[in-house]
Amino acid sequence: MTNHDTGTSAFRDALERMDKPLCVRLAVQMLQSKEQDIVGLYTQVLAPTLNNMTDSSENQPASIWREHIRSSIIRTIIECCYPYVLTEAEEKGTLTVKGKVVIVSPTDEYHELGARMGSDFFHLCGYETIFVGSNTPRAEMLKGLELENPDYVVINAVNFYNVFKVQKIVAEIKAAMPGLNILASGYAFRQDPNLYHKIGAISVIRTIDDILALEGAQS
Repeated sequence: MTNHDTGTSAFRDALERMDKPLCVRLAVQMLQSKEQDIVGLYTQVLAPTLNNMTDSSENQPASIWREHIRSSIIRTIIECCYPYVLTEAEEKGTLTVKGKVVIVSPTDEYHELGARMGSDFFHLCGYETIFVGSNTPRAEMLKGLELENPDYVVINAVNFYNVFKVQKIVAEIKAAMPGLNILASGYAFRQDPNLYHKIGAISVIRTIDDILALEGAQS
């Protein structure tokens, strides 16, 4: 087993035990030792663990309780990683010159960790990012977008039942800000590869490669 596999396994075991101090230390150590960069840590360690949490908790008592605690641990790790995001961007010479991005979720959408990781990916790719987070009322979202006047807005939906809500929001944004590039993200858009187009977005963000390809997808 390689050091990479050992570190990932140790992190998974620590998260299973909901050992927050150890989880944070292990994640930060991976970055400090260069075992992982930000993209590797998020996509190879945090995201797979996050996606498997519900399955691993199904047969345990208080499964939702456990899932919430583990999500909180991962949220702490992501915030602890932000200085490393800034350092990586500086080392790569990445300048925030590609435009401003707002990342937001509609009302009743509380799953935001994937979108939060995506915010850091946008920064690494050279965008100024504003992460608004979950459960944002429609009217406030429209006011905020008019205030910030971004080049892109990413609307995140993990729960498939929120897709219709996102579609209505997209229509309102297009009416109010016709030049704004609208993107979709989240698990709700994974099953149907054309769903983002059906709701009126120009693209769907699943990986950092989708962000790198954005310049050719502008409306």
